[in-house]
Amino acid sequence: MNSTTRFASSLTALAAACALFAGCASAPTVTPALQDARSNVRAAEADPAVLKYASLDVKKAGDSLKRAEQLSAEREAPADIDSAAYIASTQARTAMAIAKAASEEEAIKAAEADRERARADANARRANVAQAQAANAQIAAANASADASAARQQAAVAQADAAVAQAQAAELQRALAELQAKQTDRGMLVTLGDVLFEFGRAEIKPAAGEAMNKLAQYLNQHADRRILIEGFTDSVGSDTANLTLSQRRSQAVADALRARGVDPTRIATRGYGEAYPVASNSSTSDRALNRRVEVYISNDNQPVRARG
Repeated sequence: MNSTTRFASSLTALAAACALFAGCASAPTVTPALQDARSNVRAAEADPAVLKYASLDVKKAGDSLKRAEQLSAEREAPADIDSAAYIASTQARTAMAIAKAASEEEAIKAAEADRERARADANARRANVAQAQAANAQIAAANASADASAARQQAAVAQADAAVAQAQAAELQRALAELQAKQTDRGMLVTLGDVLFEFGRAEIKPAAGEAMNKLAQYLNQHADRRILIEGFTDSVGSDTANLTLSQRRSQAVADALRARGVDPTRIATRGYGEAYPVASNSSTSDRALNRRVEVYISNDNQPVRARG
């Protein structure tokens, strides 16, 4: 090999080394979903109530965020980073919802205790009034005072009852918040993403059991409400296959709710295949949004109105 050839080979090796160094030094891939996950996890970790009532859940969220950060540092595909970040965000929001529920439950218990104490005091006052009425005329003035005191205690009972009613309303809102329900003109909408199923399959994943439990618990506590379960797919595959898959997925959710005690006469199912997309089918993340099951909960005891 002459000197000119050796020089050219050295330049080629140097160029390859520089390219490798530049690739290694490139910045991590940071997506909006990863930024949201960071914000959600930090908010959960900074909440004293979360640390008190949901420390294990917030730890899971932190571990999931570390996984997303690792994928970002390794410059993996944005869809993989977004998937890990979505899990971290969901776990962080779940931890905050659990903490909120526990705090509100303590408030409900405190309100109930106050109500029982008020009732006990009112009963004691009424007993004093009865005894005073059996006494002589000199106690008549004391009777009037006792009556006034009893009235005040009854007002306290009414206030305690109102506090319990408010706490129960807050409990309903908490349940809806955990389900991430949204009010629509057809009723409350709970969207279950394709994380419930393996790709192209209709069997519900074991990890989705918690979501099914929460939805069933809410429906069992509101036995007058009816539901319509609608299944959807993305545009990948034939129309016939997608329609069948969407029907099987909506039926799988119905079966899971029935297994958890929900009256089957309250449940209706429909499958729409790739119809009614909520996003375009031009990317992996958009197709994931279209692969979903929507559960509509009626506002009364009437069936949910069908689409169209």
